[in-house]
Amino acid sequence: MNPSLKVLIVDDSMAMRHFVQRILAAAGFSGAETYFAEDGKTALEMLQQCPVDIVITDINMPGLDGEGLMACMAQDEHLRSIPVLVMTSDSTATRAIRMLRLGARGYIVKPFHAEELKAEMDRVLESPHA
Repeated sequence: MNPSLKVLIVDDSMAMRHFVQRILAAAGFSGAETYFAEDGKTALEMLQQCPVDIVITDINMPGLDGEGLMACMAQDEHLRSIPVLVMTSDSTATRAIRMLRLGARGYIVKPFHAEELKAEMDRVLESPHA
């Protein structure tokens, strides 16, 4: 486990951002530095200032949503290599395929358990950067 892992959690719900942080700790990522953004625009601004090792983002948010965030990251040479794990209540195959085509390295459907998030985080972080 990398104790200096930096994680950006993007969700419009403060309760969900803190819930994901608690699940990360329970899943063995307690040493991770976590940052929060309430939408894609704020996330992009934060990523320009403080690069992270992984972004965990919701899709449905006001303003710049998760899909828009990923599209912007894909167009930025400094951000496109950051792995993105999508967490959403949208369990449709169509949405999952679209997000994976945009560059998501993982896709997890809410609600999820700590074990599911840990397995997906481990898988995403072990995969080579694009």
